[in-house]
Amino acid sequence: MAVNNNKAFELYLCEKPSQGRDIAKALGVSQRNDGYLQGNGILVSWCIGHLLEMVPPDAYDDRYKRWSLQDLPILPQQWKLTAKKSTRKQLTVIKKLLQQAHSVVIATDADREGETIAREVLDHFKFRGATRRLWLSALDPISIQRALNSIRNSQETLPLYHSGLARGRADWLIGMNLTRAYTILGNDRQVRSVGRVQTPTLALIVTRDREISNFNAVPYYEIAAFFKVESQTKSKTGSQSNQENPTGNTPLLETKWQFPAAKKSQNEAAKHCLDKQLAQAVIDRCQNQYGIVSTAGTQRKKQPPPLLYNLSALQQEASRRWGYGAQEVLNIAQALYETHKLTTYPRSDCEYLPLSQFNDVSQIFQALCKNDPAICHLLSQANQQQRSRVWNDKKITAHHAIIPTQAAASGGINKLNNKERNVYDLIRRRYIAQFFADYEYDQSIILITIQSDQFKASGRIPRVQGWKCAVGTGLSSNKKSAAKENEQELPALAKGEQLLCDHLELQDKLSKPPKHFTEGTLIKAMETIGSQVTDKVMKKILRETAGLGTQATRANIIQTLFQRKFIMKDKKFIKASTLGFALCDAVPDTIKDPLLTAQWEQQLDDIANNKGQDISGFLQQQISLLKAIISQIKQPALKTSRQQKLTQYKAGDSCPDCGQPLEIRQAIRGTKIGQNYIGCSHFPQCRFYSWS
Repeated sequence: MAVNNNKAFELYLCEKPSQGRDIAKALGVSQRNDGYLQGNGILVSWCIGHLLEMVPPDAYDDRYKRWSLQDLPILPQQWKLTAKKSTRKQLTVIKKLLQQAHSVVIATDADREGETIAREVLDHFKFRGATRRLWLSALDPISIQRALNSIRNSQETLPLYHSGLARGRADWLIGMNLTRAYTILGNDRQVRSVGRVQTPTLALIVTRDREISNFNAVPYYEIAAFFKVESQTKSKTGSQSNQENPTGNTPLLETKWQFPAAKKSQNEAAKHCLDKQLAQAVIDRCQNQYGIVSTAGTQRKKQPPPLLYNLSALQQEASRRWGYGAQEVLNIAQALYETHKLTTYPRSDCEYLPLSQFNDVSQIFQALCKNDPAICHLLSQANQQQRSRVWNDKKITAHHAIIPTQAAASGGINKLNNKERNVYDLIRRRYIAQFFADYEYDQSIILITIQSDQFKASGRIPRVQGWKCAVGTGLSSNKKSAAKENEQELPALAKGEQLLCDHLELQDKLSKPPKHFTEGTLIKAMETIGSQVTDKVMKKILRETAGLGTQATRANIIQTLFQRKFIMKDKKFIKASTLGFALCDAVPDTIKDPLLTAQWEQQLDDIANNKGQDISGFLQQQISLLKAIISQIKQPALKTSRQQKLTQYKAGDSCPDCGQPLEIRQAIRGTKIGQNYIGCSHFPQCRFYSWS
């Protein structure tokens, strides 16, 4: 490759080859070379993801090749990056291109990771030329041209790079040090990987599994009361809510006894009546008594179209409908964006659109119809002039929501596989729904009072399908939503009317444990962890929007837990493995507390948005925490070592750590495999052991 010493070129530095080819085409750059394209005074090249990686501890000092508690914590003074072996050739290409370039346009993905991928290369080679930023929301030709016409000043996005550096260094500090520490303590050659976000996510799963395992079903009681509705016609639907009396033709209105609020407050854990005698007393005093209708009304209610998809919402919906994994959905969304050009940037955390996007509606509809003629009939029913709540400039973050593009792909959606088509259909239908009327329904409520007891019946009747015509039935396919949809029309009653209680039924119920996480519900728990805080100070810090990880990293975090065998799949459910339980029990609360980690993510977000937080302050917090944890680890380790040298334990003795009986166990791995030792019978909850 010839080097032009006049530095006559501007280099567009992309994230992937396909992205580079798309941008090069828009720029009219067509001369192909090894690792880049050239033409019109422009060079276009790509990074293939991160070309550089952080070096391991032994690159700072040879003594770190041996894992030792005494060397911890390892705190680099000058951070080092090295070329990744798999992409070293491409890094060399970019190095030579930078020598020819007077300026660089950063054209990597428009997020923290993309910013870091490009700028770490520029810093590595000490590039001192001018830089600008191409901010792309989609890779179809129209979107690329629009972005090229409004290239940004690179200073606007520099804080994203600072946030990326802070995240990478914090993850290295926590991961490298605590993985070594807990692997050494394990003493069984099994690497116990610890991560700043990974371990709190594991803690969510472990906590949920234990809640289920330790759950004791509590019996509770509900009462169904049936009132005679004189001179009223039966429900048009003939539902069970208005039964016919077996002994006559008078319709019966089914109601549910309302457990008194005063009794709920006496036992906050009890949402239901736990006292069978109390429930039976209600039946005894209300049987064949007249009740007075204290409330009887019907109200027309409206629901606007749901917000557009961000990545988390898309992952949750695809998991709920088809059981797709979080990483699988991200890969599909990435293919729809990058390969097929049918949707916009997928790693978005936003559910809104800028007002300027409203001008594109007609073109997007035309593309949708051309890509799939089968949907043209639905599009013809939409009101393209209707502006829903999703058009809101104040709600826009670095990206807008995931929507269809204006691209008319060759062959339309026929080139998509089944899973791609499913996810694409979610995205396009949610967009189309914005141009349909609100969903309307009549909500009816009847309250009947017998002395101090109150009975309630409710009904919901759809009146205007509105946007539900666009999204299809899948949106309400879960049992709870379906039950609401099937509520039936209630009889017309007047306030003050008296109804005879024909009979009551005592219904025995059992409380149910929480459900194991699916990948979709785990993503939701990671995303909304900040909303679970009740402490006002902490709530203000987290601003309820903080979560574990980001839209771009959550799928990878879950995938890492699978790969390291800390969690496993049981059909669609996620469960912690024995190794996952053991690791979670070993690490201190400060590392596995999801709320603390969410607070760190909030600080990274503040760095990215230039809100007063800086890299050094953030990393100093991590270092202080790390030193405290390593200090705690070292003290018990030394104490246990001395105890084992001075004390001889035998089977039947009480465990010095938890008090459970000790027993003879046999090593199944490590250098002492097959040898007997004394271990706690309460393993794996207690991990005390002593060699005989």
